[in-house]
Amino acid sequence: MNRLHQVLPGLLALFIPAASAHIGNLDQNGGHYYGRSYHCHMPGCVYPDTFTRIGSERMVSNRRARERFFNTDDWNFELDFDGDCQSTRQEVLILTSRIPVRYTNPRNCVVRTGEWVDEYTGEVFEVAMQLDIDHVIPLMYAHTHGGDRWDPGTKLQFANDPLNIMMVDRREIRRKRDRGPSRYLPREEFQCEYVRLWDAIAEKYDLFIENRDRNAMEDVLEECSDSN
Repeated sequence: MNRLHQVLPGLLALFIPAASAHIGNLDQNGGHYYGRSYHCHMPGCVYPDTFTRIGSERMVSNRRARERFFNTDDWNFELDFDGDCQSTRQEVLILTSRIPVRYTNPRNCVVRTGEWVDEYTGEVFEVAMQLDIDHVIPLMYAHTHGGDRWDPGTKLQFANDPLNIMMVDRREIRRKRDRGPSRYLPREEFQCEYVRLWDAIAEKYDLFIENRDRNAMEDVLEECSDSN
């Protein structure tokens, strides 16, 4: 099990504000979510179906149309919740390093070196800048599969939840992008834990997983069972 998930209970104590307002940039549509509503600010802005959909998430087919309403400000994972000058990324680097980390300045705000295993590739890294946060279930995937209806606090919680965070080679993150398990899987040795994490996170947040991804997950889990 990844060390970050072993210390999960402690990290979950981080304060996630249940904000209702939005302060920041507009999305590609020219508007932004505001609590349980949506505000348009630019010509041509249209309102999402976020608060008007009726019935099961399974009935929604045009998820691409929701991408324009995604706003990185709503899913910020570079915040310093406990006021120690270390963002979520820095906290995770400290917790997952196999050796004591070194910092870029005396305040210990930014990690410079340590030793990390990228579970997706199996490679070992010693320079923090070579790694970045990857969300097991990508933020855009969550947004287009039910997360757009979440309140601001839940979006922040999801983006900063240690269960959903891995430190991964930046090149591998670009390869994965916003893909589900039907289009991206890590190295074979980590696939069982990876799809189990997908399942646990989706269940925790009541997030819909589309059929092709669910089928890919079941195929992996069947192989896991056969190897036990």
